[in-house]
Amino acid sequence: MASSDCTERPFKRQKLDIQNAKTLPPDVLLLSLPHLIAHPPTHKYHTRSLLVTLFALRKCLSVPNLDILVECRAWTELAEVGLRIGMDQPGIESEVSKAISKALMIANKHPSLRVYKPQLTHLSARLASYQKNTKQAQNSLKKVITNFLLPSDPPQVTYTAHLAYINSHFATSHNHDPPTYSAASPSLKSLGAIRDLHDLAIQNQHPQIAQLAMVLELRDLVQYGAWTRVGESLKSIERQLNLIFEGNPTKQISAQPAFPAERTKLETVLIVHVLIIGVLYHTYAGDSTRGHVRLKQLHELLDGGALDAFGTSGIVDVNLPRSPLFRVQVTHPRVIFTLGFLISSISKRDPVGRKPKRRMFANEGMLVVDKELKKEIPLPSWGSLADVENFQLRMYKMKADMMCELIGLCISRSEFTDAERHLAQVIAHTRTYNLFTIYSARITLHQAHLAHSLGQADRALKCYQIAAFISRRQETDDIGQHSADNEDSGCEDYWVNVSARIGEIWLRVGLAGEETDEDSFERAMKPLRRKGEKVAKECEGLGGTLRAVGAVLSAMLSKEFLVTKAQLRIALNLSTSAQDNHLRALVLALVAAQYVHTSTEHAETMLGTAEQLAAGLGAQPKAPPKADTSKVTPTLTERDGVGNAHLRLWIGERNLELKRRSADERGASKQIAANEKFMAAVVRVQKRKFLEVE
Repeated sequence: MASSDCTERPFKRQKLDIQNAKTLPPDVLLLSLPHLIAHPPTHKYHTRSLLVTLFALRKCLSVPNLDILVECRAWTELAEVGLRIGMDQPGIESEVSKAISKALMIANKHPSLRVYKPQLTHLSARLASYQKNTKQAQNSLKKVITNFLLPSDPPQVTYTAHLAYINSHFATSHNHDPPTYSAASPSLKSLGAIRDLHDLAIQNQHPQIAQLAMVLELRDLVQYGAWTRVGESLKSIERQLNLIFEGNPTKQISAQPAFPAERTKLETVLIVHVLIIGVLYHTYAGDSTRGHVRLKQLHELLDGGALDAFGTSGIVDVNLPRSPLFRVQVTHPRVIFTLGFLISSISKRDPVGRKPKRRMFANEGMLVVDKELKKEIPLPSWGSLADVENFQLRMYKMKADMMCELIGLCISRSEFTDAERHLAQVIAHTRTYNLFTIYSARITLHQAHLAHSLGQADRALKCYQIAAFISRRQETDDIGQHSADNEDSGCEDYWVNVSARIGEIWLRVGLAGEETDEDSFERAMKPLRRKGEKVAKECEGLGGTLRAVGAVLSAMLSKEFLVTKAQLRIALNLSTSAQDNHLRALVLALVAAQYVHTSTEHAETMLGTAEQLAAGLGAQPKAPPKADTSKVTPTLTERDGVGNAHLRLWIGERNLELKRRSADERGASKQIAANEKFMAAVVRVQKRKFLEVE
C-alpha cells in the first residue's frame, strides 16, 4: 500500500534552468505588450492600458534599426490606439496623422506589406471624417476598391474594404439624425456601393454576404425615407431568407411555424433585422395584419434565443469557404433586446381597452433601459469610450421614444394628467442627455395635441406653428451638415412638419365653425380650403395614418357630398386596416352624421360602434381586491373612465335626436342621463388650468 501511494503521488514541480531561456528583443516585447494588457472600454483599467500601450509603441518606435515589418506594424497600432483614445485629447490628432503617413509610406515602398494598405486607408478615412472632410474619406476608400484590391486578395480583405466604403456614407454626427425631411431617394453612391458588394458576393458564391448587402440596401432605403421602394426591397430579402408569410392579404395571415435548424448566425441576425424593419414598414403603411404577424415571429425568435447569434458584443463570425474567418460587427444584442419593446409599442396602435399593449410594452421597455444602463456593457477589447457613449445614446433615444408613445396614448385616451407627467419626464430626459434638439419638434407637437384636446386654442395654435417651424427643411452645406448647430435650428422632420400644419388647419376649421354668420364662416374657410388641399395632398405619401387624416380633412373641406362620402370611406378603410380605433371612432361619427336624416338605421349602427370605441378609450383596469387597495396609483384614481368625453357627448346628442324621432321615451330618458354624465366630464376638462404661452 505504501509503495503504491508513493507511485501515485504527483511529481514536484521541477526548477527551470534560467540560463537556457532566451531574452525577447526590446522591439518585439514592446510591440506585444499592448495585446497582453488590452481591456474593454468598460473595464476600470481601460484608460491605464491605453496609456501604457501608447508609451510602449512610442518606445518601440524609438528603438534603432527596426525591422520594416515591426516598424509598419508599430505605426499602424499607434494610429489605432490614438483613434481609440480620442481625437479631442491634446496632441493625439497630429500623432495619429503622422503615424498613418509613416505607415503608408513604408507599405508603399515594400510590396510585401501591401496587406496594411486597406487598414491604413480606413484609419485615414476615419481621421478625415473627424476633420469634417467626408468627401476625402469616401474618395480614399473608393480608390482602395477600384485601384488597389486584386482578385487574388483574400475575400475578408475585399469585403472589409467594401463595408468600410458603404459605412462612410452613413457616418453622421451623434447630435443629428439622418435627414428625414422628405421621401427623397438615397444617395446613388451608397446604393451603388451596396450593389457592388452584392455582385461581388454572388460572383464569389458567398450567399451570406449577398444577403447582408440586401439588408444594407433595405436599411439605406428606410434611413432616407424612401418608403415607396422599401416594399419591393423587403419582399426580395424576405424571399432570400425564406421568410414566407402564408395567407391572403384580406384574411388572417400566418407565418411558417419554425426556422430550419441549420441557419447560420449571420442569417439569424439578418432575419431579426428584416423582421424589425418589416414591422415598422407595415405599421407605417397602415397594414396591421402584416405587421403583427411579423411581430409575432420576431417575439418567437427573441424568446427562442436568437440573441445568442449576435454574440456578447455584436461580433458575428462568418465562415467563408476556403477562406479565413470573417468577422462582422452588427447591432449590439442588448440594443436589439430593448428595441423589441419599442417596436412592439409602436406597432400596437389600438388605444382601446383596459390594458393597451402600447402602454404595456412602453412601460416595460423603459424599465429594461434603466436596468441595462446599470449593467456593465459587454464590448470587445478593441472598443473605445466612443462605443460606450454610442450604446448609451441609443438607449437614451429609445427611452425617449417610449415616453413619446406613452404621451400619444394618454392624449388619445383623455388621460391628461398622465400626459402632462410624461411630457415633463421626456423634456427632463432629453435635456439631461442633450437630446432635446432632436426631439423638440415632436415634443412641441405633443404639447399642441394636448392643448387642442383641452380646448386651449391659443396655446395649441402657437405650439402647432412652433412645431412646424422647428421641423422645417434646413439648409445644409456641401458635406451635408446643417448650417446652424444650435437648439433653435431643431431637427428637420417632414412627417412632424406635415402633422403640425394639418393640426393647425384642423384647429382653425374648428374656430371657423364657431362663427354664427354664414358669410363670416365662408370668409374664414376660403383660405383654409386652399391650404388644406395642399396639405392633404402631401399626406398621401406619408403612410397610412397621415393619409387617413388627410382624407378626413379633404372630406370636411369639400362642398360636394359625394366627395365627402368617398373621402370618409377611404379614411374608414385606412383606420380599420391600421387598427387605429382612436381615429376610427371619429370617422364613424362623421359617417353617421351623413345618414342621420336619410337612413336612421344605418346612422344608429354607426353611432353605436363609435360610442363603443369612444367608451373603450376610457376603460380602466379592474380594481384590485380590497386587501390590495393600497396598490392603486394616484393617477389611476384620477381617471373618470369616460374616455373621449367630447365625442361621446356629440354621439349622445345624435342618439337622443334619433330616439325622440322614433318616440322611444324610455331610451331618450336613459340617453339624457348619459349625456349629463358626458357633459360633466366635458366641464371638468374645460376647468383644467394650463400654463399660458406668452
